[in-house]
Amino acid sequence: MIQTEALHAYLHNAIEKLQTLITYTQSDIEDVKSANHEVVFERGALKASTIREFELAKNMIDQEMLQLTQKHPHLKLTDILDEKANTLLADMRKTLEELKGINTHYARMVFAVSEFYTSIADRLIPREKADYKSRVEQSQLLKVQV
Repeated sequence: MIQTEALHAYLHNAIEKLQTLITYTQSDIEDVKSANHEVVFERGALKASTIREFELAKNMIDQEMLQLTQKHPHLKLTDILDEKANTLLADMRKTLEELKGINTHYARMVFAVSEFYTSIADRLIPREKADYKSRVEQSQLLKVQV
């Protein structure tokens, strides 16, 4: 029997990192809804660190699969991997798809909030717009008197 315990461990680790990212992103969504933006910014470093950890786990998976195929060049990868490895790979794919969906939802929310704040700032202090008429809009809410 082909030893795939190391691959199982790497797959478990990768799935755990993805689930952590999902939890962080769900917390970000709730914090954006509550306007707790500072907490979202602080969590950014944790998310970046977890992404690096996932990338490391993914590289370990790749290396382990490469080693298995090199040790058994006469076998296809599907013949090398046992049922547990195949299940874990399917779970990792499912978790990645879940993370992608949550990130898409989060990105839409963040974009909407960004557009809201940008529109408020533009009303207070309009930016020069590069149009053919080369004119600057006057602030609707703020007028400076010298």
